[in-house]
Amino acid sequence: MLAMAIDRRKGEWLGVVLALAALVGLSLFSPASVFAAEDGPTTFMGVKVKPHKGTYLVLRDVNIRAKPETKSKKLGSLKQGEKINIVARAGSAWLAVRGQSKGEIKDLGFVFDQVLMPLIDGSLAKDLKGRVKAGGGIDCAYTIQFVGHSPIEGEVFEIADYDVFWDCLIAEKKVKFRTPMFMTEAPYQMGQKRIFQISVDVLDIDNDYDDIFSSIVLYEQDKNRVLFDSVSIEKFGQTPSPAKVGAKTVPEALIGAAKIAALSWKNTVWQTVEKGSR
Repeated sequence: MLAMAIDRRKGEWLGVVLALAALVGLSLFSPASVFAAEDGPTTFMGVKVKPHKGTYLVLRDVNIRAKPETKSKKLGSLKQGEKINIVARAGSAWLAVRGQSKGEIKDLGFVFDQVLMPLIDGSLAKDLKGRVKAGGGIDCAYTIQFVGHSPIEGEVFEIADYDVFWDCLIAEKKVKFRTPMFMTEAPYQMGQKRIFQISVDVLDIDNDYDDIFSSIVLYEQDKNRVLFDSVSIEKFGQTPSPAKVGAKTVPEALIGAAKIAALSWKNTVWQTVEKGSR
């Protein structure tokens, strides 16, 4: 499975994102913190549901229904481009919407999930720290610092940008270097599944300024894990061990992704960063 090819320095994403972005306007709905308790409701407007909390983007105009059925009473509607808060799932195809109505937080009804796209917030309140031991006696501590967001054309989707600062012992030498990192805030391959791409980039690989070596990791939010997907230049990368790490939150996903990325680097990459630190 190939990941999306994203050049963060040029602010480009897949053509499918840009095409969709041209169709979708700015958000008309403020996704305030209107969720229930962490585990979410088990019933919603009299319907048995499964907790499923998150922010979603409305891809086209859609009706809000009283029940998770197309023939049920229409309670309202959502416009293309709005961001809405989901608190539960009903069956396999309907999502429960909670939001503001006349200044109050209310249960609004059910919306068909195929017209919604899940989003994630990659911003961090504080720096993250982790540690990884790679082959050949390489031992690294790393700090992940949130840099900000890179807007995509139309400002519908954004990429969360980070810097990863590495403090390593390589061949008994202390080496410090930086790698850019980003996470897509819309799903991998633009689907309904809450899977988001995280990429860690080694710049100027093989002494070529324009050559970026990327390790791509996927955050499967509903499975509470991150797992290795691919590398951009095969001769520099390898399948890491472990290839997946548990992650219940965005910070845990980022820490795990950095670890997996480092384990996917072959010796050539470590030699490159060691030379670049001189």
